[in-house]
Amino acid sequence: MKCPKCGTDQADAAQCASCGIYIEKYAAYLAHKEAQQRAALSTASERRSPASLAIFAGAGLALLGLGWFVLAGSRDKEPEPTLAAVVERSPDPIDQEPPAGSVRARLEASHPPKNEIERARNATVFIETEWGASGSGFIVDSACRVITNRHVVEFDSSSLRKEVISSDEVQAAYLQRRQALMIEIQRLQVAFQEALQMGGSSTELQELRDELQRLGSELDTLSENVRAEIDEKISDEAWKYKDSALTVTLVDGTEYSVRNAQSSEHYDLAAFTIDGIDCPFLAAGDPEELAQGGQLFTIGNPSGLTWTVTSGVFSGFREEDGRRFLQTDAPINPGNSGGPLIDPQGRVVGINTMVLRDSQGIGFSIPVTAIDEAF
Repeated sequence: MKCPKCGTDQADAAQCASCGIYIEKYAAYLAHKEAQQRAALSTASERRSPASLAIFAGAGLALLGLGWFVLAGSRDKEPEPTLAAVVERSPDPIDQEPPAGSVRARLEASHPPKNEIERARNATVFIETEWGASGSGFIVDSACRVITNRHVVEFDSSSLRKEVISSDEVQAAYLQRRQALMIEIQRLQVAFQEALQMGGSSTELQELRDELQRLGSELDTLSENVRAEIDEKISDEAWKYKDSALTVTLVDGTEYSVRNAQSSEHYDLAAFTIDGIDCPFLAAGDPEELAQGGQLFTIGNPSGLTWTVTSGVFSGFREEDGRRFLQTDAPINPGNSGGPLIDPQGRVVGINTMVLRDSQGIGFSIPVTAIDEAF
């Protein structure tokens, strides 16, 4: 069926998943407004004076011929919209009683929004993983569906591998082992030369040759062996967290445990649903309408500072690895990943995803339009 307000096709006959209206209550509202309109027209007709009625009657007779001509020529035209159809297109919100257990109503009571940015805050979530990573996300419909970055909810083996290999601890251990091997090889080379000069036995000389060969081989393959050892440990960790749960927290501290997030193959995006009813959600804006210099806001959890709001401007569109991104100087820090980039009206235009390494004020967001392409 179609929603009587926004026209969205849906299976649920009780509530529209797009605009959130309760269809039965909305229909009752339309009927009530139409009855009011008819009553007003009836009252106005009763209050007309005899003189005014005579004037109307005369005018009606004078225009009768013209009216018939016009009517005859317009029989095939679309009929005038009914009062219900006019009200249906009205953007005015309808006061509705929230359903029992409404997440939106609970958050509005505990954190009443003073502006559109705080209203968007109520639809932003904090995400923690069992392996210690954290990030942000935001709710996109009243059915409590959440969008975030794929790298927030998936155990990222490749990134962790790069991070571990380049870490100071691993590099120091590698250099220490390499230096120890080189020192031992030099010692054995001196011992071999001394054994030759002193007429050492063939067995002694062969043992020294074998040990030198073994240590030389270990030195040559040291880098490869370290990487293989790291890969094995990371693989074990990835398997350990394969079916782990996410902890998703709302602004009032309510926590949800979530498993089986859906990941996009082509975008750094993931989606999941929390177990709630009537959630607050962010409406989507149009990234194509953004003008350079226009103000934008981020909402997220940088370095664990939950529901932090930062602001900046739209810097322009950028192409990276064949993907289009929104560039902004609004601070995007670790923990902001997956959070919304929003305009002053509280509409989400992008999903914060990364910053340019070794720079300040250069952050990138995936356009919100990619969500429909990703899922």
